[in-house]
Amino acid sequence: MGSVYETVVATELAAYGHRLFYYDNRKRGEVDFLIDDYNSLSVLPIEVKSGKDYSIHSALSGLTGNDDYHVASGIVLSNERIIKKKNKITYMPIYYVMFL
Repeated sequence: MGSVYETVVATELAAYGHRLFYYDNRKRGEVDFLIDDYNSLSVLPIEVKSGKDYSIHSALSGLTGNDDYHVASGIVLSNERIIKKKNKITYMPIYYVMFL
């Protein structure tokens, strides 16, 4: 189901005019989407999770945890129905993509 979720998120983000980028680093891993975050004048990494292990995202944690990248925050979209924030990462339901 992961590829279906990623396609839905990509379609929704593109429909709202976001230019989509992808992060892939052999040492640090991959992040599904990078979009411009005009509020903080930086990049906003977005990870899409379809399973129960939505809190495991080493590449996203690496991006938000490295001060050299100047990433203010990150988002994880998943099946969870609550919004919560842990450190610089906000967890929200996948259908909240329309608000990004």
